[in-house]
Amino acid sequence: MRRYGFPFPVPREAVYSWAKPLKLPERGPVILYTGALYQLTPYIASVVEQLSTIEGSKVSGIALKLSGILSSLGVSKLVVRPKSDMVSVVERILKSIVGLLERSGVKVAYPYEDDMYSGVLLYDLGLDELFKGHAVKVYKALKSRGAELIVTVDPHTTHIMRSVYPRYVDGYDLKVKSYLEILAEGGAEFKQGSIGGRVVIHDPCLYARFENVVEHPRKLLSTAGFEVLEPRRSRKMTYCCGGPIEGLTPRMAEMIAKTRFEELREKSKTIVTLCPICYINLKAVAEDDVDVVDIALLLSGVKP
Repeated sequence: MRRYGFPFPVPREAVYSWAKPLKLPERGPVILYTGALYQLTPYIASVVEQLSTIEGSKVSGIALKLSGILSSLGVSKLVVRPKSDMVSVVERILKSIVGLLERSGVKVAYPYEDDMYSGVLLYDLGLDELFKGHAVKVYKALKSRGAELIVTVDPHTTHIMRSVYPRYVDGYDLKVKSYLEILAEGGAEFKQGSIGGRVVIHDPCLYARFENVVEHPRKLLSTAGFEVLEPRRSRKMTYCCGGPIEGLTPRMAEMIAKTRFEELREKSKTIVTLCPICYINLKAVAEDDVDVVDIALLLSGVKP
């Protein structure tokens, strides 16, 4: 984190290159801040694949031994390259979010080089001093761009920016809203008949349990012509996708993801995710006859 600003080596341009063709302004009161989480998912998927190989080898069978291997090898030696097919999906998702906001009359600026990782992993690991220093750095960078309202695109970044940063950053005065909240509260409209069908929604834990972003995605999907089905465990009683422990024990994360996938498939063969971590975990265990689709692509009518 100190060296790269990310949990593992990632080229800085990989975070903001998707936005270059859009030529979004670099400053403004309303700033789209991704926290780089979507852009990191192709790298996360690659790292987890390698961790899974190590975990399944004779060298290591438990998470504690795995963490020892990571310390001796260095994370940089585990990162080879991002999963290329996921890079294009991520770019389509982020561009779709900008398009949806613009269609709803919301013009956003984008901070490009200052679209830094939120530091959520440091907070999750209890590294408070490191996290505070990183949070202050992010806050100052966004304020220097003229930010008053931050538009986030995933539950982890929404939670960390809205509910956690104010406890660590003195004088924190940024308003934070998920793009789903903005679209739903602004009365987003969609071309009726262009998209639709029966879908099942997977609520990410942080949206459902901490940030009360529950009805917004359902309203948007219904407005777009979808019939939204509920799995056995949903809303505030949602079930984990397995993502939080994928870096410690990929096998257990996969078991949890399979459990959740089966619950979702009971209702529909189109599973809607609202979080990049949920997306990669459920996508990894999905069978060929089931589509796992990010909500931004569905609402934009973009083919997954």
